Amino acid sequence: MYRKTIASIISIIILGIVAVTVFNNFNNRQIEYVTTSLKDLGGNEESIIFKDKPTAFLFFTSWCPYCNEDAPKVVSVYEKYKDKINLYGINLINRDERSGVDKYVVKYKIGYPVLLDEDNKLYKKYGSPGFPTLVFFDKNGKETKRIVGSTNQNIIDAQFRKAVINFE
Repeated sequence: MYRKTIASIISIIILGIVAVTVFNNFNNRQIEYVTTSLKDLGGNEESIIFKDKPTAFLFFTSWCPYCNEDAPKVVSVYEKYKDKINLYGINLINRDERSGVDKYVVKYKIGYPVLLDEDNKLYKKYGSPGFPTLVFFDKNGKETKRIVGSTNQNIIDAQFRKAVINFE
């Protein structure tokens, strides 16, 4: 009886340690200072660097109505904070048409880098089931906030502002 009690206690402790480890790994998604490079619209490799400024990824497709709805909002906020935050538009090109992406960039006068996630590597790691998805990271590459779907201009602005303030 005593051995069963000890074994049960040890099992509970081990399960607790495993649960805490899994929870911490999920909530502290850490990435390197430079992640895998992606190609920009000109075919050049662009590295994503986290340590100089807060960073945000905007996962989008050109055909997504919510992405089109939020594009002017994000562009407006980016123009306001572009010297204080790195923003990368991450297009899932295997779900999109290249001509549509080019038209989208021109139509919304996007000034931040647009990168093509050809093999969905970044999307698999940080994406979500909805578009657009804005993911914010601190200077250590730790995810700090996520906005999924179309949202209000004020919410987008507040999150950019918060990312910049928390970085300083």
